[in-house]
Amino acid sequence: MPEHNKNKNFAIVIPAYNEEATIKDIAERALAQCNNVIVVDDGSSDNTIEKLDDLAITLRKHDINKGKAASLWDGFTCAMKLDIDFIITLDGDAQHAPEDIPLLIAEGHAHPNNIIIGARLANKNDIPAKRYYANKIANFWIAWAAGYPLSDSQSGFRLYPINLFKQLDISISKNNSFVFESEIIIKAAQQGIMSKPVAIPAVYSETARPSHFRGVRDISLITLMVAKSLIGRGMYPQGLFRSTLKPLLLPSYDMKTDIDGYLMFILSFIIIIATAGLSLILAWVYSLSFARRKLTDSSEFDILLVLGKCLIEDQPDDDFKLRLNRAALILTQNNTSRVFILGGKTRSANTSESSAGKEYLIQKGIEENKIFIEENSRNTLENLKHFYALSDIKDQKVLLITNRYHLARSLLMAKGFGISTQACPAEDRYEYSLRNIIMTFIESFHLHWYIIGKYWAKLTNNKRMLERISILTSK
Repeated sequence: MPEHNKNKNFAIVIPAYNEEATIKDIAERALAQCNNVIVVDDGSSDNTIEKLDDLAITLRKHDINKGKAASLWDGFTCAMKLDIDFIITLDGDAQHAPEDIPLLIAEGHAHPNNIIIGARLANKNDIPAKRYYANKIANFWIAWAAGYPLSDSQSGFRLYPINLFKQLDISISKNNSFVFESEIIIKAAQQGIMSKPVAIPAVYSETARPSHFRGVRDISLITLMVAKSLIGRGMYPQGLFRSTLKPLLLPSYDMKTDIDGYLMFILSFIIIIATAGLSLILAWVYSLSFARRKLTDSSEFDILLVLGKCLIEDQPDDDFKLRLNRAALILTQNNTSRVFILGGKTRSANTSESSAGKEYLIQKGIEENKIFIEENSRNTLENLKHFYALSDIKDQKVLLITNRYHLARSLLMAKGFGISTQACPAEDRYEYSLRNIIMTFIESFHLHWYIIGKYWAKLTNNKRMLERISILTSK
């Protein structure tokens, strides 16, 4: 990065303990991003300090090993004396690429009151299995205590707003070394400062030194810290709902702008309770009957309609890939077909679902002129409503492609908008795995919610709701 283009509003803090093999390279690459690089040597017994000779960094030295928490806090204290807006942290073992710092900075400027985390969990095949599952366990507990979903709570590659540390009270004892960064997320959330993920590659070199992180010990310490936080807040049940159930049941609803949706959500729950769960069971049986359908003959359709799905670190997840793979297979067999991918930006994504899907299909060899996208919708209902509004689909044979557990609700909503379509499951067959059963059950709740809302709107002649959920019934 040219000298005159360097960002001046942030500092980089690098904690280091016995990093002689990598620290010089990391520090030099960090200096290419900004002039304010602070390395904190935590009592290294190797040549870490000597490797930093003649580099234009600020070097802080600990006479004894105090742990990562103390090293980070020492670096934060030093950085807070500078006229900056953000602090970037990254490890000294080359697990994080300083060249990815602009990704965090761009997101930090877009969301200046958030912690930005370089998240590495997009592709679990790139991560050692023990590390991956340890992180997933930590994510669950920390997300519960913080009150929102987390992608990678254990990444040390972060951007912090400088104001966060002016009122933060966290232990920096050696026992708190790998608890410290997790506790920051929880304490920050209590101040109204949330985190946002930015996808970065997972870098795990076979020649890297052994990690200082000890899975069983450190995850246990993190769990104890979280347990203490939860007990102190009465187990914080709303945090559990917001971090687990809400992303599944209410992924895109904002009570301030979607009061009808929330009211129908509550009414749906009331009816489930009033019928002792029978209404939900019927919805589940209906969803399951569609999930078990045979594959559709896809040879004579003009339009393939692929419903979007929330991305993971700006990339299609496994279910979305199944939908796209099915579309790619049909397109290669039927040269006259074209595909519409539906879906805008959802959750914390930096790109739309449809754009990510388009890039995926192009990589699969599908011609770009056969791919059309819609980037305004946030959920299945909006997907289909926006698709209906397109002027060039009338009298076209439409094949709707989605996952088996999602078929029943999607087809019912499409019918409500007057879209004449047949369904093609993304999977070859329905497998009775625990995940599929859970996903089908969740879809049955969404289906129940939709049906209750539709009939309530008819019963009360709520034109606003009718126009939103069904073009035919609003006439």
